[in-house]
Amino acid sequence: MSALDELKLMTAWDSEPVLTETELNATLAKSALPDAAGILPLATGWTATYDLNAAVAVAWLIKAGRAAATVEVDPPGSGIVTSKVFDNCRKMARIYAGKRNSSQLLR
Repeated sequence: MSALDELKLMTAWDSEPVLTETELNATLAKSALPDAAGILPLATGWTATYDLNAAVAVAWLIKAGRAAATVEVDPPGSGIVTSKVFDNCRKMARIYAGKRNSSQLLR
């Protein structure tokens, strides 16, 4: 499984508030690490290595930012309070932020 596929699974990327593949790829790029041989990201011979937990935490914060402005019941009468979406996104970000820097080698 690719790092992008892992990130999609760990962020519920296609559930509201949704993330785009472009956003996920940018998040992954920012979490790139030197590989096991010490080769830096973007250098020739680099084996894709990411701090996936850091990428997931950032992605959940993006989702939280999108949910921040929605604090009403949506749709009316549904019982879904959108402020809970914000709270849940922040909780997920905290969980993964606490795990960051445990790099994973993913191709």
